[in-house]
Amino acid sequence: MPISAGDLATVATLSIADYLRNKPVDQVGYNHPFLEKMMAKRKKLNPGLNQKVQVRKGYGTNFAWSKGESARTFNKRDSVDQATYEWYTGVDGLYLPWDQLFAAGVHVDPDPASKGKLVPTANERAVVTNMISEQMEILELGFKEKLDLEIHRDGTSGSDALVGLDALISRTPTTGTVGGLDAGTKTYWRNYFSGAVSKANLVLTMEAMWRACMRNGGTPDFILCGSTAVDMYKTCGTLTQNVEGGMTKTIDYGTGKGTKTGLFFKGVELIWNPAFSALDTLEAPAAADLWEKRMYFINTDQLLYEDDSMTVYSPASPNNIRATYVAVDVRARLKAHRRNAHGLLTVSGS
Repeated sequence: MPISAGDLATVATLSIADYLRNKPVDQVGYNHPFLEKMMAKRKKLNPGLNQKVQVRKGYGTNFAWSKGESARTFNKRDSVDQATYEWYTGVDGLYLPWDQLFAAGVHVDPDPASKGKLVPTANERAVVTNMISEQMEILELGFKEKLDLEIHRDGTSGSDALVGLDALISRTPTTGTVGGLDAGTKTYWRNYFSGAVSKANLVLTMEAMWRACMRNGGTPDFILCGSTAVDMYKTCGTLTQNVEGGMTKTIDYGTGKGTKTGLFFKGVELIWNPAFSALDTLEAPAAADLWEKRMYFINTDQLLYEDDSMTVYSPASPNNIRATYVAVDVRARLKAHRRNAHGLLTVSGS
């Protein structure tokens, strides 16, 4: 017996929604370390056109010494600016061609009146379930991969693209407008940056960057690196191993596990990001700006990801295509409360 088009749409939509609910995008494992870290502190995106973040630009103090009847001064404090962050909608979708279902032994009845009246055979249910299961898996994997890449980018890839890490922690921190605030005139709205850092200067530059971040917003708790930056840092130190007499001596130069490098700076582990290689292929930046050469010092209390969770629905099929469609939407944004709590350096060489 055939399955109705309406029932197929309902089954597909509910199955994918249930799958994504039970295996949400924040469980992304080690292949997407930046997305995983942002999801760990994910906030709910509330309705509204945009959100204004209160940014303290100074204390406005007029502290002075006074004695006797010396005149004392008072001032009106203007200590707050507002950064405005818009949200953007990420969309992904799939469709199940009815001809493909028919070739697999399932006939889809397009009559709207047939919804809820047709009972598929056990074989038809098995075919539909298997096809939807495969679609669910590749939808999840593709959605995660694209979302991860996009929250790294600077938002210039399209008029509706999310403004991500490359804009909020910039390679040109003294220029440009982020969150509606001009970094060219507002010196407090600048992250630390140092480019073309050599091996000889790498540790000292990291020390300077650490101090700059601490001075302006607390201790960095997430160090995100490309392959070239990790390799350079690894060669900056000397590994010494002591082995008790009579024991076999083994030396393993491959520290770490997965994207965790086993290398630390001030107690914070350097995390290797596989996405940096994909971003270099996608964006083809200049040699000095390659993602693989980057090292980010991030304070995750001052860099936040928000979304409204994924919505799964079934759009109406076009009149000229016989298929069932399922779409996934997510409204999201990345925002910085304090840009000067973060830092970025790029290493020299290749």
